[in-house]
Amino acid sequence: MKNIIIIAIVLIVSLNIKAQNQITGKVIEIVNDGSEVPIPGANVYWEGTTIGVATKGDGNFSIVEPTAFPAIMVVSFVGYQQYTQLIEANTQLYIQLTPSLELKEVKVKGKVNKTKFSTVSSINMQTLSTGELEKAACCNLSESFSTNATVDVNFTDAVSGAKKIQMLGLDGAYTQITQENMPLIRGISSAYVLSYVPGTWIESIQIIKGSGSVVNGFESFAGQINLEYYKPEYAPKLFWNGYTNSEGKLENNLLFAKKEGGWKSNLFTHVSYFDKEVDNNDDEFLDMPKVKQVNMLNRWDYKADGSYHISLTARGLVEDRLGGTIENALNPYEVNIHNDLLEFNSKTGAIQPNLPGKSVGLQTSFRRHNQTAFFGENKYKGLQEGAYFNLIRQTYIGSTNHKLKYGSSYYADRYTESFSGIDTAFTDKVRVDLMTGLFSEYSYKWGESFNLTAGIRADYYNNSEKINYLPRLNMKYNPTEKMAIRFSAGKAFRVANVFVENASFLASNRKISIGSNLNPEIAWNYGANITYCFYLFGKEGTFNADVYRTDFENQIVVDIENQNELSFYNLKGDSYATSMQLDFAYELFDRFDIKMAYKINDVKSTYDYEGLKENPLIPKDRFLLNLAYATNFDKLVFDVTANYVGESRIPEHKDIAKECSESFYLYNAQITKKFRRFDVYIGGENLLGYTQINPILGTPVSGSNTAFDASLIYAPINGRMIYAGFRFKIK
Repeated sequence: MKNIIIIAIVLIVSLNIKAQNQITGKVIEIVNDGSEVPIPGANVYWEGTTIGVATKGDGNFSIVEPTAFPAIMVVSFVGYQQYTQLIEANTQLYIQLTPSLELKEVKVKGKVNKTKFSTVSSINMQTLSTGELEKAACCNLSESFSTNATVDVNFTDAVSGAKKIQMLGLDGAYTQITQENMPLIRGISSAYVLSYVPGTWIESIQIIKGSGSVVNGFESFAGQINLEYYKPEYAPKLFWNGYTNSEGKLENNLLFAKKEGGWKSNLFTHVSYFDKEVDNNDDEFLDMPKVKQVNMLNRWDYKADGSYHISLTARGLVEDRLGGTIENALNPYEVNIHNDLLEFNSKTGAIQPNLPGKSVGLQTSFRRHNQTAFFGENKYKGLQEGAYFNLIRQTYIGSTNHKLKYGSSYYADRYTESFSGIDTAFTDKVRVDLMTGLFSEYSYKWGESFNLTAGIRADYYNNSEKINYLPRLNMKYNPTEKMAIRFSAGKAFRVANVFVENASFLASNRKISIGSNLNPEIAWNYGANITYCFYLFGKEGTFNADVYRTDFENQIVVDIENQNELSFYNLKGDSYATSMQLDFAYELFDRFDIKMAYKINDVKSTYDYEGLKENPLIPKDRFLLNLAYATNFDKLVFDVTANYVGESRIPEHKDIAKECSESFYLYNAQITKKFRRFDVYIGGENLLGYTQINPILGTPVSGSNTAFDASLIYAPINGRMIYAGFRFKIK
């Protein structure tokens, strides 16, 4: 108790939602001989604010972050054309001004990287822009990473159509997924919410590897994925997107923006519909479930002279999935999944315009999520009613080189669950999770070359009656202005929801065994990263290398080593995940970009009666190659992506003779034709048609001797798929 009091006193000593870090860059001119000349004295400022600086003698500048991203940066200087750019995240800028006497009647548009690796932030972060997301159909969040090597996506099973992600070799449950730094995927939403965020709603995605900020919560084991939706100021007034594919699926997205007045607003709408029986492999199971989804989100923003900001968001969703066997199947098996979700979020922030390093903010979220999931004889019903509060205060000590954030968070979740299945049943089991947390984070900046962020959380969990202390450290050093070296270390904890997080394994005849007194999961994550930006033959390139290790103190082991059993129990031994990745991106010639990445995973856990062994269904290595070409003014855009997926261990099953899956290749491609307000695109996924042989094992009849299992998925279950769509925008 003494420790809690001490921490509380420290946190209350000095009293946003967002840290006001510095954005650095350089302003130059390219003269006739091709050399670069710095422009001193150029004005750099944020549009609509009084925040601005002048470039130094070498053309370099450092400006305080805007109060919110995205924001428009303006650079001007007498004798040069004014430069404007939409900045979506903290990044290092390299700005070229053009003399105003040249090409007065021509609008010059600079090339903006669609995936950015930051060399400024102490946290290892890459940002995916709208342009990156548009390289594929990107119907929802689970399909937003098809051209990114950091996040892997695969189907969870062969009957529900749900997808899951993996990051740093770990299941997506160990990645904190947020929407504008507020909780998005928690609890009952874990199984299907990846498909509940349409890609057309997303303005950018930030992917953070390793330990993130303590301000955002305690659940970040492998890292954080944060979504930024379109803001009213920068969103099109009207955005209409339609999509269809060769199987007959239809999707419609209609977005509106109100840009005028004190209160600005966005309305996001989404409808998905698929109602065909498709059984291309003649196994009497639907290749894709029938889906009906209606999804709406409305946000309202108000800003008052830069002194305070209010954001309100309401969301509602209803979805039904019907899968399993086709009509008149010899052994009928029904999959029926229903979700309805209501959510309300708010952000309130106050800043001191004359003291840009000081602010205070409150985040709140209220959610009600109801889910029923029937997989044959396994029937699950769950209701989550949750509330979240996060109070953040930011100040500085002496100067803005020494910043302090501190605050308090509170999570309250009430789960009401029922389950009936093979040898396991319970009705209306109620669990209340209460987490009360205090946090403090100190950031130090030494010139332009060194950043350090050190934080600690203390979270009390009511069901374990224990305080979890979670320290985190992120450091960044720039040996040169083009290179960043980072190190991170941190601790995280989470409470597992074993049924919804492992719903895919309910698509089987396994007997379910749940150990008594399942404890919260706790792990340490360590990592190092090098990012290098270079210019070769006048073209920009990026090299990125990192290695991360996660060591579990406790983990809920999901044991599927016995083909007839699904067991959950506390870890008794070692469990770790090591992931190494190399990324390379370069513009080979004008408007032709190449991006390559290679990743190695080493993931092992200790299983009862089995000892330490590789985790199943996790590829040992992966390789990605993305080629992108655009004609002048982006009138035609071509994208081709090739993925190599290495072998993974398959749990023992009587219908599978091999211990490891085969490696395979996936090829996707898309062509986009752009008009003034209208884009038309056509593309294909899994162009070679590679699929997993026999994704559904055994027969779905009562009795464990059949060893029915539709959850051992390591490769695509659908063959070649062609799609087409359009985007219409009025700005």
